[in-house]
Amino acid sequence: MNRLQVVCDICLIALLAGSSMAGLPADNSVKAETTDLGFPGLHSPQLDQMAARADRPSWAPLPIMWGHTEMAPKLIQVLRQGSADDRIRAAFLLGQIGDRDATSSLLSALDDPCRDVRIQAGIALACLGDERGQHAAWAALIGEPQWIRYYAVLGLSRLNTDRIRHNLKQIQPQQPAFISRTIQAALDQPAPLPATAPGRQIDVLWDWGTVVDAFDVETDWWWHRGGDYDQCIRCMQVMLLMDPTLAELYSNIAWLQWSLGDETSAIGTYHRGISQLPDDAWSYHYLGQHYFMTKRYELAIPYLREAIRLQPDIISRHVLAHCLERTGQLEACLAEWQQMYEQSPDDPAVKSNYERVKKLYEAR
Repeated sequence: MNRLQVVCDICLIALLAGSSMAGLPADNSVKAETTDLGFPGLHSPQLDQMAARADRPSWAPLPIMWGHTEMAPKLIQVLRQGSADDRIRAAFLLGQIGDRDATSSLLSALDDPCRDVRIQAGIALACLGDERGQHAAWAALIGEPQWIRYYAVLGLSRLNTDRIRHNLKQIQPQQPAFISRTIQAALDQPAPLPATAPGRQIDVLWDWGTVVDAFDVETDWWWHRGGDYDQCIRCMQVMLLMDPTLAELYSNIAWLQWSLGDETSAIGTYHRGISQLPDDAWSYHYLGQHYFMTKRYELAIPYLREAIRLQPDIISRHVLAHCLERTGQLEACLAEWQQMYEQSPDDPAVKSNYERVKKLYEAR
């Protein structure tokens, strides 16, 4: 989400002064008759209207994908013949689109050799109101990431039998805080199947990146409705499911997790980005920046150095110089600023820091 990164960058700049999308297989590409994606723009009033039309409880996701049945035939084909990663994506989206014609394919996917496909297929069936998916949805509530558990609760809430309500109450105390709150909200106000499709029936050229855009819209909506960080994280995790190469998203998610007081998950998310994108300088920069912002300068240095190795002109060089100064490595700090000054003598931040550190070094 761009606004989150802008906030982080502004904070970083203040301190210092003082990807291609993964697409569907090319041989199966959808021919477009229009470029209108059919998704609302980044305007809260439009999304508020969608939420009102959908008759959804306040805890449930915006049904941005619901009704886009033009995507279903393609996704059914991918669910049957695609790679494991694409089958996972297709199963998830079929549950969000709401096309009952996908039911038989989702039932077959319950026997998929990939467990993650089976989990997503079961959740999708539950989200479509089919009780045959509930076993996989229950399984998702044990050990799966929170964003997956959220959709499992959504599907089980739509089924809303007495037994399901009883079991949700039983499992609620063992769930993470966000999921426990979601279960309680679902018990208080179950999520019905949307009565009408808020999306339009369109022919559209799309790939997984189109879905990233849709969930970016929903992220923005939750952000502006009181900054619901858990919901923003949930949306961005879906975006990473669709395209795990978006380094900025790992940073945004980690920043929100840290803001919620979950440092362990935040560090894990930063490392997940590095593991997924080991050759991306920004993956290392974001973790180094996090350690810098939280005043753990020694921990920041190796990640910043790796970012610089991969991309010499990256802003990590500024952060590294500040870390070196704060850890008492004044000579190394001066060397960094001097090298940057020789390369960019007209950069006011570089010039002022170089002159400042030079005076400190000479006064020792």
